[in-house]
Amino acid sequence: MRERLTRARSLVGLGGRLVAQRLRQTAPRRTAVTILGIAFAVALCLTVSGVSVAIADQGSVAGSNVDYWIVPEGESSSTLPVSVGGPRFGDVHAVGDRLTSRSDVVYASPVSMQLLQLSHRGTTEYVIVAGVVAHDGLTVAGVNTSALTPGDPHYENGTYDGPWTGEVVISDGAGALLNATPSDSVRVRGQATSTREFTVAAVTDGGESGFGDVPVAVMHLSELQTLTGATASDTADQILVASTNPNIEDDLAGVYDHSSVVTRSDTGLTSVTDSDLALALAAAGFIVALVVGVLFVATTLGLEVTTDRRLWATLSAIGFSARSRAFLLFAQVGLLALVGGVLGVVLGRFGVFAANTAVGTVFENTLVAVYPVEFVGLGLTMALVVAVLTTPYLLWLTTRGSVTDTLKT
Repeated sequence: MRERLTRARSLVGLGGRLVAQRLRQTAPRRTAVTILGIAFAVALCLTVSGVSVAIADQGSVAGSNVDYWIVPEGESSSTLPVSVGGPRFGDVHAVGDRLTSRSDVVYASPVSMQLLQLSHRGTTEYVIVAGVVAHDGLTVAGVNTSALTPGDPHYENGTYDGPWTGEVVISDGAGALLNATPSDSVRVRGQATSTREFTVAAVTDGGESGFGDVPVAVMHLSELQTLTGATASDTADQILVASTNPNIEDDLAGVYDHSSVVTRSDTGLTSVTDSDLALALAAAGFIVALVVGVLFVATTLGLEVTTDRRLWATLSAIGFSARSRAFLLFAQVGLLALVGGVLGVVLGRFGVFAANTAVGTVFENTLVAVYPVEFVGLGLTMALVVAVLTTPYLLWLTTRGSVTDTLKT
């Protein structure tokens, strides 16, 4: 075993010296092109993977503690955040209270989504407004509702005569759009009543869609219903349920006729098919990068191996076994791949930065690609795969022709 390790170290050292000789003397350009080819392939793979991971990780419309959405039949998770004008549920406060009273339900909150005009100091913009029954830990579109008074005071058991809180929590995107900060007053134009003033209780993160910050405002459901004329039937677009029971889905499906239940993993500000898109992008990026890397290495090192046929013939003549020659060749390719992989990891980081910068010039506060630390390992693994796939072809090139004929030329 020790003898094999010693031989392997010797072959790796010889491979390193051969690579260094090519870089300094015999073929610096082709060797540099090989390294750059691997680096380009790795950078391409990491940049595309960064985009796919960003798509897969887009913020959900509810917080991580929300397990289920009850939605009208035919609706999908892609319509949850902007379900305006579609089918709605009635008597939602009573249903929410009944579900919340269950021992296996943390809370249940009806959610109504409307696109309304908000005004502040001469600026008027359309904002997605969500009406909720406030509960501890509830988030909608990433907006934390803890700054709202718990419950829904104005509802007052269906009389809508309870205290009017006039509270609203807005996302960073809405705050930037309206230039509004906590304690500011904003005017909300309703569809059924005159414009009402609300006080900004907090400005929080939220509204992430993967293509920039969507302006979102969250208020009490009964106050939104009063603004939009939905008090008569107590309507909402969907009901979100936080539960400790993994088997509650069938019970929730029977709460309303013609409804369906969407699990937390299916919800998001973008279509449920984004997970498929992320997977397709990652797979396509990996395949394209792999093909590019293999072609670069096979072409450039193939020319080198053909040029060095006398070297390989000499090694065979002096007793280097086929296994030793294969290991020596892989050592050279592996060293080049390692250098190219490290360079590709750096270039991939710049690629992600460039993608975010380019899109950010069009969409503010946008993050279209990410670069988690795991990408370092992914990039080096990608370079190693290129080396492994290329070595058999290069090894075949070293065996072409007879040793005697090669040494005579």
